[in-house]
Amino acid sequence: MIDDTLMSPDALVEFAEGLAKIASSGGGPKALATHLAAALDAAVLVEDGDWRHVALAGTGTRSVPPSIRDLVASARPSSDGVVHIELPGETLDALAIRIRGGDSPLGWLSIFSNGERLEARIGAVRLAAAAIAVELSRDAGGGKNRRRSFWDRLLGRAYDDPIEAKDDAASRGIALASGYVAVALEAEGLEETSAATKVGDLRRIALETLRSGSGEIVVLERGGGFVFLCPAPLEVDAQNVRTAATLIPRAAAKVHFGAKVVGGVGRAAVAIEAYKTVDEARESMFIARRLFGGSRVMPYDDLGIYPLLLRGGATAEELRAFGQRVLAPLRKYDEKHQTELVRTLRLYFDVGQNVKTAAAELSVHRHTVFYRLRQIAEISGHDLDSAHDQLTLRTAIAIDALNPN
Repeated sequence: MIDDTLMSPDALVEFAEGLAKIASSGGGPKALATHLAAALDAAVLVEDGDWRHVALAGTGTRSVPPSIRDLVASARPSSDGVVHIELPGETLDALAIRIRGGDSPLGWLSIFSNGERLEARIGAVRLAAAAIAVELSRDAGGGKNRRRSFWDRLLGRAYDDPIEAKDDAASRGIALASGYVAVALEAEGLEETSAATKVGDLRRIALETLRSGSGEIVVLERGGGFVFLCPAPLEVDAQNVRTAATLIPRAAAKVHFGAKVVGGVGRAAVAIEAYKTVDEARESMFIARRLFGGSRVMPYDDLGIYPLLLRGGATAEELRAFGQRVLAPLRKYDEKHQTELVRTLRLYFDVGQNVKTAAAELSVHRHTVFYRLRQIAEISGHDLDSAHDQLTLRTAIAIDALNPN
């Protein structure tokens, strides 16, 4: 809470920096209203120019009017444009201020005090109104801008719950899917004279390859490439997206695209956590470019230990989860069929991948070890002849040994 004595230039600068941080991270009117409500210990209501609800924050246990339309109509504004609102049956301080984009009125910002006087804090209210005006102006720029603004906010973690996100999406004409998979793509080695045309071609090729009947694919421009948010309400939809994404470089080569296509695919995420699959897709693209080379799109699930190495500072819990995830298919098979695939894999690595020695240690024929290794590769999805896959399996085995059940 900002006291009257703290409404100094420094305090206002700190408050304004908080508004800027929220706006730059994709926060919308609701996040900005929440920031103002916390600073003033007050309830905050935002309405657009047609008196439609935009955001409400800081109400606590108190109630506020669903709209100030009638209250403003019966009030007299002061010389500085602030409208002092009289609430029926209450003596608490309340005021409203126009939200303007230049000379255009965009809505109203109303503040309902929980006991403190608001007049000395009008500077913070005006700053918040200006920041909210930017967001409302962006939304007023047409249907396309309103839709883009929603996705910016969703990926900026501006929504508190799925219902809020779904309602806001619907108000902008967006049918929000229950889950998404992100595909990040960039073209490498483009000549400057043809780059714009080639980037457009990549967008078209990707959309044709990723198309499905699960809903509209959202295209977001990021740097010199794209992020495609593909609806994936079911796991089978997510799997189809992953498979299709890996085929994009081949589709590009087929039409003589003339440049490398590098990309990554995130794991499926519920809509309100779409930022997670976007982050994973971009991490996967970075790893694919640095470690694997060539023209390829790599799913996050195929990268093994590399994402944890890229992020650095992985927690013990994250490492345990990684080890369990990699070995889970083998353990499940062992439990169901009374086999020893995990033990065989561990011993195979312990003896320097010597099949004869592993067979002797296991008291089985070496052909049995060969058969088990083929099973391990098929069930785990990791190629034992690949140095990258071996690193993942060896790390998972080591983590498992260090964290016994």
